[in-house]
Amino acid sequence: MGLADRHIVEQAKSRVTIESGRIVDLTEPLVKHCPLHNLMHKTKITHTKEFIQKHVENKIASVGMFTERRLVESDVDLVPFGASEMLMCAMKHGVIDCAVLACDGAGTVLATTPQLVQGIGGLMSGLISTTPLEAVIRRLEKAKAIVLDPEKAEIDQVSGVRKAFELRYRKVAVTFTGDNTDELSRVRETEKLCGGSLTVLAVHTTGVSPEQAEVMVKHADLVWGCASKFVRQTVGPNSILQIGTGIPVFAVTKRGKEIVAKRIVEINSPILIYRSILPRTGKKSCPTPLL
Repeated sequence: MGLADRHIVEQAKSRVTIESGRIVDLTEPLVKHCPLHNLMHKTKITHTKEFIQKHVENKIASVGMFTERRLVESDVDLVPFGASEMLMCAMKHGVIDCAVLACDGAGTVLATTPQLVQGIGGLMSGLISTTPLEAVIRRLEKAKAIVLDPEKAEIDQVSGVRKAFELRYRKVAVTFTGDNTDELSRVRETEKLCGGSLTVLAVHTTGVSPEQAEVMVKHADLVWGCASKFVRQTVGPNSILQIGTGIPVFAVTKRGKEIVAKRIVEINSPILIYRSILPRTGKKSCPTPLL
């Protein structure tokens, strides 16, 4: 397809560049501790460049991320309330019929099955840019996904939502990273013009400004707290439901709350539901520092 094989992601606010399946550059991680990584590794992890490199290399090895070997379908739950897990559940129960996601090697993708939602999003974190990988795009299309821009693999979530409505999907969900919150008002306009229903998920929010957090309150349905102090300060008090205290997920609308409720039914482990003024955070279990 003529473009260099180059993909850029963020992990713990370390910017990682992958070319031809190899990490060629990464910056110092700004978030030093994450309770999720502590849980996964069963010990307290300090984020260093070396840890981030191994973490991304594990994704490359396990599912072929950023390579032609990329797996695109899965039904394996990785975390209880991850964005992909909740969208996979929502699609199984008919709450949504299409999810507009960003996928390495393909850019904006319309995922139309629960397995595609989890396969694309389960290990995805903070994709900034990507280039087309022909085998990945073929695999996605064979699995009934719609790739918005096979030639350049652009990430354009607003156009992805518009395409989903044009294709007669009526219950669409879309993910936006914190850096792209300026597009949220545009995507809500698209929802009004096209006449469908749209569920907006704000993910990868570490480092957002107070103004960006305000936009999430106005336009998002579900917001992940990540290591963002302004999501906690601004989105938290305007939410109607919070999941977790270390890395909270906030439901801002009834539509977001409905998706959480469907996911709760599927989880077999014990869950505590507790009335509280929001946000409720566990300082000892938060990522550090909050940015």
